[in-house]
Amino acid sequence: MALVLPLASCQNPPAAAPEEADGEAITVLVDGPGDVVTEWSGEGDDFPDHPYIPEDVEISVAHPEFPGAEAFSTALHGHIDREVMDFRGVSREPVGLEIAWEVVAAGEGVLGVRLVGTEEDLHGRRQAYATYWYDESTGHTGYATELLADDAALAELNGLVGEELADHPDVDPRGLLPVMRTYDSIGFNAAGDLVVEFDDGHLSPVVEGHPPDASPGRIAAVIDAERAGPLLSDLGERARSASLTEEPVLSVSEPDTALESAPVPPGVVTERGPDVDCTDPGAKCVALTFDDGPVEATAHVLDILAEQEVTASFFLNGDPLLTRPWLARRIYAEGHELGNHNDLHESMTEEFTPEELPAQVAMVGAGIRRQTGYTVELFRPPFGATDDGVKAELARQGLAEVLWTVDSEDWTGSDRDTVADRVVDLVEPNGVVLLHDPQPTTVAALPEIIERLREKGYVFVTASQAFAPEAGGTYPPDWDGSW
Repeated sequence: MALVLPLASCQNPPAAAPEEADGEAITVLVDGPGDVVTEWSGEGDDFPDHPYIPEDVEISVAHPEFPGAEAFSTALHGHIDREVMDFRGVSREPVGLEIAWEVVAAGEGVLGVRLVGTEEDLHGRRQAYATYWYDESTGHTGYATELLADDAALAELNGLVGEELADHPDVDPRGLLPVMRTYDSIGFNAAGDLVVEFDDGHLSPVVEGHPPDASPGRIAAVIDAERAGPLLSDLGERARSASLTEEPVLSVSEPDTALESAPVPPGVVTERGPDVDCTDPGAKCVALTFDDGPVEATAHVLDILAEQEVTASFFLNGDPLLTRPWLARRIYAEGHELGNHNDLHESMTEEFTPEELPAQVAMVGAGIRRQTGYTVELFRPPFGATDDGVKAELARQGLAEVLWTVDSEDWTGSDRDTVADRVVDLVEPNGVVLLHDPQPTTVAALPEIIERLREKGYVFVTASQAFAPEAGGTYPPDWDGSW
């Protein structure tokens, strides 16, 4: 039986309640360290092993520590480590990052913590929010979406949130996608309603050549308890009660049992590509890959792929990713593969010193993880320009170098039919086709390419399925730039 200790005078007092309850506010039980809940705090020097560490960036981060919940502290520390790493990697001229915390649930065998990140870089200041939920019975730390029963419940919540925000002037509804990093902060208000909050700028409309506008600040949607109730998991139901308690239970016992493996949270896409073994001699696999996005035309490419039920791989660049992050989320949500095409789309061998390579490699991976939760495994150097120094940096960052076997030459100004003919004529089993979604010719030729390859018996897979790459390797292994 779990040991529970009632809140007493020696424990952390609950945070003061506002004079008038704010329906969009997630309940806060404790907002700072005390006799029971203590705090770990750190600075930049506490995170020395990141692949890219820019100079003169202020880091000040903290998380709570609960008696009996060491596993929760370890998990929170890991999440903060990831946030520091990704801020360092993705930010333009980063200035600083601060992460503060609040306890938002304590009881029913559940602890809930809300992390609030405040960051500043070239594009200004903005805040980000995330909630994490500790289950005392198993020692598991759940993401916000684990308050929900399953992916179907997340999809239904996504629809309800869309209804709530339909008329919001600062919301582009295309940004609402049922992926974990869109729904990484969920909690409950004082009435027990479900509150979903979004990072500054996460749902803002596209501003060409700029990141989405963060000035509208935090945007929240409130789903009343009756509508939200059927969507909750067991953890979610207990978390709701633990958010409303008048006597927070801040000390817990060590878990009785540990999970054999962590559950896959709703909003994590695990299936990319059809169920086919491309190493089978009888298989005819082909991977369509798209470089240089995401751009406006990427949405049209995704529409075609969805209509044709085709899975593909997308290699993204830095500025387009900052401008249209919602498209990275859509690529991920629809089961396609995301890859890294370097930050500035310049030759890795001619334009950057060895000291500059880490930033060029780290940026896109950090940005994709921030938008989706997915850790990129593939890197494609622009123009196929690579050498031993580039390969060594990719290996250091745990990436495989993935090139192509067929160049569509859609970038040369060729017309639609010429591009389609070239692809269809040159593809062989386990072929990887180089395409570019910013090119109008590519969008025009894509339906014909799919139709004709399908007629020849090809199955459309991801680049990973076609090459089976491993970190530190180059694929195809005999790449010499002449494919």
